[in-house]
Order: sequence, then structure tokens, then C-alpha cells
Amino acid sequence: MTISGRLAIATLLSIALHALVVSGNWLPLPREPAEPRLLQARFAPLPELKPAPPRPQLRAARRAAPAPAPEGAAVVTAGPLVLPEPVPDAAPAEEVADEPAAPEPPQQLALAAEISVAAAAHSLPRRGRISFTLLYGEDRTHVGTAVQSWEAGTNTYLIASEAETGGLVELFRPQRLRYVSQGRITPQGLRPESFAASRTRRGRSEAAQARFDWDAGNLSYGGTSESKSAALPAGAQDFVSFIFQFVLVPPAPGFYRVPITTGTRFEVYDIVVSGEERIETPLGSLRTLSVKQMPRAGEESLEISLAAEYRYLPVRIRHYDREGNYSGEQVANEIRISEE
Repeated sequence: MTISGRLAIATLLSIALHALVVSGNWLPLPREPAEPRLLQARFAPLPELKPAPPRPQLRAARRAAPAPAPEGAAVVTAGPLVLPEPVPDAAPAEEVADEPAAPEPPQQLALAAEISVAAAAHSLPRRGRISFTLLYGEDRTHVGTAVQSWEAGTNTYLIASEAETGGLVELFRPQRLRYVSQGRITPQGLRPESFAASRTRRGRSEAAQARFDWDAGNLSYGGTSESKSAALPAGAQDFVSFIFQFVLVPPAPGFYRVPITTGTRFEVYDIVVSGEERIETPLGSLRTLSVKQMPRAGEESLEISLAAEYRYLPVRIRHYDREGNYSGEQVANEIRISEE
């Protein structure tokens, strides 16, 4: 082949290569990644809690050795209820227990109707906030925080309890819990009128509520897809008012049966109140009263420690799984109260 022939072939090959590159058919261009989907979370605001103006008698207790809290003292603790063991997805939120029968005296937590005004002198502070740390498992791994806050009027109350996961748990199994109880304060203690519960996890939300019609003696409760009703026994409580009822009416050691609704269920809790014991907390060594739910086969249970020095407010709530084993707890790290 002549030199001129070789040059002609090389020229044609060069032109063909340039044409492929210019046309975009030389190599397939990568596709742009799809725009990432945004995850959105909404936090329900806690009731606003303005700090009370400082007064000499409202000093915060020292963590090392907290002194007994006088009426109106300022104290501190962290995140409301330890997160309960997650309910399996297969279990519907509207699962309900059989309608409980009214407990027989003297097994009723709300003491007899003849309770004296002196006994009710254990009043709920006008405003307050308890912060909890949520711990999981025997190694007490930090998994989140919780806050219980309240406002009390002359004869009314509102209590909110919120918990949320944190750290690595928040990345892989985020969860939010919120409970709100409203009602009246009577000589017998707290008398709830409405209760709302909501849980958000893995992008799904569940909600339930309960309404106490004391005049008609009826309780309506359930989730969004189903509503149920039951006879309303005297002394019935919701899951939040049940805990704060002890502030007004500290129970004596013994066995009690308490009708309680969680919004989706209504059942009688068998409760054992033990004598005082001393426990270690971020607030120091505290003298507490133990209130323990008797476990039932295949069901979770809890144990509440009420601090005698701090008006019997809850400072630790332990949770036990369906096999009765310790699964975690929430422990108070700060308590703030005000009578303003």
C-alpha cells in the first residue's frame, strides 16, 4: 500500500472516532442519582414552663447529698418513662383486655372517700418538670431521654409525658412517645377526665385516647380504628395519672388493685407497695417507696420508685419484659418545681 493510501485510511479512522465522541455514543453516560427522599419528624411542644423567680427558700438540692425538699423547694431529674419493650408489629394498637371489674375495698388505691383534707396535704406542686435518662439492658446503655411536666390549678391538672430515643438507637430505631392526662384534683386525689397516647416509630404513628364520664359511670377508649366502652369503677386512673396519684395520696405498704387505661387497653393492675428502701440516683442517695406491678404471664410490668424527700415524685421507673426479666429503666437526673 502506498504512503498516500495509508494516510487516507488514518484520516478516515480519526474522523470516525471524533464523530463517536461528539455524538455521545462512545460510552454511556451515568444517570444522575434520584433525589433523596426527605424524612420528616415533628416534635409536639411541651407545656411552656417558665422558671419561678428565685427565692431564698427555693434552693436546688445538692446532687451529692440532697436534703429533704420543703414545700415549694426546687429540685431536678431526666426523660419520662423508660421506653417500654417495643410492641411487635403484628400486635395491633387497638388490642384490649377484658373489661375490669371494680376493685373491692380495701384494695383500692384511691383511699376511701372519707379521706381528710389533712391527708391530702401532700399537694401536687403548681408547676414542675422531671427529666429522665433512659437506660436499656443489664449494661444500662443510654438510649434516650424523657420528660414529665405538669401544671396544677386550684382543682385541675394537666400532665404531659414525652420520651424519645437518642444516639445510635435514634439512627436505627427512632421512636417517640407522648402521653397527656387532664382532669380534676379532688380530696381523693387525681380524677382524670381525658387521656391521649401517641407513638411514632419507623415512620408510622399510632394514637389512642380515653374519656372518663364520671357522671354516667362510663369509660370510652381505643385507637383510631376502633372505640370501646366499659363501666367506670371508682378510683380508675390512666397510665400517667396513676403515677402522680401517689404524690397526693402516698400509699401504705400492702396490696392494691387499680383500674388503669393505657388508651388502647383497660385492665386492673395488681400492685404491691413495699416498705422504704434507699437507692442511688444522679440526684444522690434517696429514700424511696417501691410500687411494683405484679407480673402476668406473657405481659410486661413495671416498678416505680417514689422519693420520700421529694414529695413522693417518681425518680426511677424500671421495666420488665414478657418473661419477667429486667429490660431497662428511666432514672431522674433533674427535678424542677415551683409554686408560682
